[in-house]
Amino acid sequence: MKIKLLRVLIAIGVGITISAISIYVAWVNAGDAPAAWFEQMITRAYLRDIDNAIVLYQQKSNALPNSLEQLCALTNDDNVVFPSPALDPNGGFWDAWQNPLIYSKDGTNFLVTSYGRDGRPGGRGPDADLTDKNPGPQEAWPTFGQFLHNERFGGMIMSSIVCGVLAAFLSLLTVRVPDLNKRGITILVLSLCATLIGTFFVTIMITAVHVPSGH
Repeated sequence: MKIKLLRVLIAIGVGITISAISIYVAWVNAGDAPAAWFEQMITRAYLRDIDNAIVLYQQKSNALPNSLEQLCALTNDDNVVFPSPALDPNGGFWDAWQNPLIYSKDGTNFLVTSYGRDGRPGGRGPDADLTDKNPGPQEAWPTFGQFLHNERFGGMIMSSIVCGVLAAFLSLLTVRVPDLNKRGITILVLSLCATLIGTFFVTIMITAVHVPSGH
């Protein structure tokens, strides 16, 4: 009875370990899935386009614009085309979360800033500030909590849990609890390591299939 209980506990431990590691790996891969954070991806494109437009305006006028609205003076002949969501009918410029872009200048230097999803300075992940000079700051990497609450990663998280359940079932079938002497414990540890390594690599491949691609 004790042996059976120990096998069950080992299987549960293997399942939890595989699920936890898989979810962590999925989180690490999540920041490289722009389709899952497409508002950031689109805002970065806006910032690049607006940065190019300001440089062109400065070259033509020998001065920086006083506001982003002055960029509307640029014509199609200047090869400047703003993405329609970034420019509202009243001439204002917005990020992909429909928050206004902030423009500032100091002499010949300028900066265009998006305050991210929350529209406030600071923040992490999708709430991080993006600028035309640094559209991909380290702070823009999603936190673990933001990853878990992003419904676009539901497939990855579910796959990780399923792989953990399968690993527990496999462990229950294959791992035998030997006599708890030095040799028996060594065999048990090696068996567990083999099971963990095998199921871990399978999990990585399965979760990779569920990375949002935008297609």
